[in-house]
Amino acid sequence: MRVLAAALRSRQWPAGKHGTSADKRRVVVLNRLRNEINVNYGYRIGAPRINLGPCGRFAYVFHKQWNTRFPDKITIAFVMTTDGSQCRHVVVRLPDGNYYDGGNGVLAKQTLLTLFPGSRIDEMPEFDLQLLEKRSYGLSRSYPFCPNYSDNTTMSVIDSHLAQLPGGNQKQ
Repeated sequence: MRVLAAALRSRQWPAGKHGTSADKRRVVVLNRLRNEINVNYGYRIGAPRINLGPCGRFAYVFHKQWNTRFPDKITIAFVMTTDGSQCRHVVVRLPDGNYYDGGNGVLAKQTLLTLFPGSRIDEMPEFDLQLLEKRSYGLSRSYPFCPNYSDNTTMSVIDSHLAQLPGGNQKQ
């Protein structure tokens, strides 16, 4: 619990093990992306606004940009209530098994579940826009808790950071 409390204060989430320098660099770059997203959209009562509605949009844009650049594909994942009746958050699963969202950065599975007690993670192995739409409660809706959300800003910020990763300039 102390680790989580410290992480909440510093916004530095513990991630899983990263063996190679490329893995460590990816975490650094992705957490810089998180920082820029949070500068653009801010916080509401300590929670990143990007995670208060447009998390599905962010995951969609990030997924699309990542998978056009890199051979190691990522998938979208949903933090669901235990009974599966509600989606609480949308994230992406990185090739190393960690999770990522624009507001919290790189997260180990256990850390992500700690943020959402009584939840489970459902993976979307094959991209399904209808499922993403459903679990995001509508991708084109307004976001009252993130009123200045912009796909253009989000795409630009993601693009500039993914370009910093090895092979990130090559769109396939």
